Formats: sequence, C-alpha cells, structure tokens
Amino acid sequence: MMMNRDKLTFWTRVFAIGLSVVFVGGTIFFGIGSNVSYNPMQLLGGNDQQSASQSADPQDAIQRAEKEFRKNPKDSEAAQNLAILYLQNGQTDDAISVLRKGREAVPNDEDTVLLLGQAYSQKAQAAAKEGERMDLYDKAGDAFAGAAEAEKDNEDAYLFAGQAYEQAGESAQAIKYYNGYLDLEPKGQQSDEVKARISSLLKGGETTGMSGS
Repeated sequence: MMMNRDKLTFWTRVFAIGLSVVFVGGTIFFGIGSNVSYNPMQLLGGNDQQSASQSADPQDAIQRAEKEFRKNPKDSEAAQNLAILYLQNGQTDDAISVLRKGREAVPNDEDTVLLLGQAYSQKAQAAAKEGERMDLYDKAGDAFAGAAEAEKDNEDAYLFAGQAYEQAGESAQAIKYYNGYLDLEPKGQQSDEVKARISSLLKGGETTGMSGS
C-alpha cells in the first residue's frame, strides 16, 4: 500500500505510543507495511526534540507540549503531539480532551480525528464495564468515520471505523465501513480478513472485533 509523506509522518508519530489494531486472528493492520522504515522516537519533529524525548523526564516533555499547545491552540500538530505524550503517559482522558479541542479548532484535520479514535479505543480497552467499553468503541467508530468522510481515499480510516463499530455492537455501521475499505482496497493486505468479518456479521456471528497491544 502506497502512502503519501504527510500520512506516513502521522502514522510514525502514532506508532510512538505503541498502539496497534489487530484482528482476533492476530493480523496486524495498522496501516504501515513491514517494509516501511521509521523512527518511533521522532515524536516532536527535529533532531533536538528527538534527543529531548529520549532523555527528558516525561513530565518535562508534557509541560513543554502543553505550553506549545496553549500558545498555538489552533495548531493541529501541537494538539497531536501533546495528545501522543498524554497517551504515552497513560493520561487517556487528557489526550481525548486536547484532541477534542484540536478538532473544534480545525474540524477538517483528519489526523486529529484519527488519533481521537485511537484514544477512545485505548480507553475502551481499559474499561471494566461492558456498557462503557461499547460506548467508547462507538465514539471511536464515530471519530474514524469522520476521518473517512474528511478523506475519502483513506482506507485506514474505513478499516478502523469498521472494527470500532464491530466492537461497539453496531453491525450495520461496521459492515458499511468495512465495505468502504474494500471499495478502496479490493485486493488489499487485509481484504480477506475484512470479507470474513462482513460474512460473520451478516450471519449474526459473535462480534470479536479488535484488541490492542
């Protein structure tokens, strides 16, 4: 799967928080093939920032990112950088809050919305109660769906939306976005797994959905 430079940069930063989405069978499909090289520590841009992210206390990095976001509240990258640091530090609610503010400031930034979906998914994975977990996955699905609508050719957004909605028990929505993925990637790396999920959902099979690392 070919990816443009901006999209690769975004997923490189997301990989820095160690998030992945998998089918129950164990197939990783987080959007970047194994042939793509990246530096997961390249979180905040330049070489100096990279060195700081490796050596500085996490709270120091968070404080710098918070200051940058306060200074530039309409800067999507500032919101995303801060949210990633929050997620790395286990501050899921703070990450969701800053991403929602970032989305309000720049509604059409699909990377912010994709990361918001990942934040909701991460929170869902930690939820103890089934009802809360399904509600969070539903919110994740809505975020991924918003990214898919903003960038019609983003197969990842359709794929993630399908899985989040499946976990939320929203079979019709899951099938819709799985089909959106297949429209873009009829012979893609995950096409067979997606077709199997659609078949299971159409037959009323149990939703097994996704798990995270």
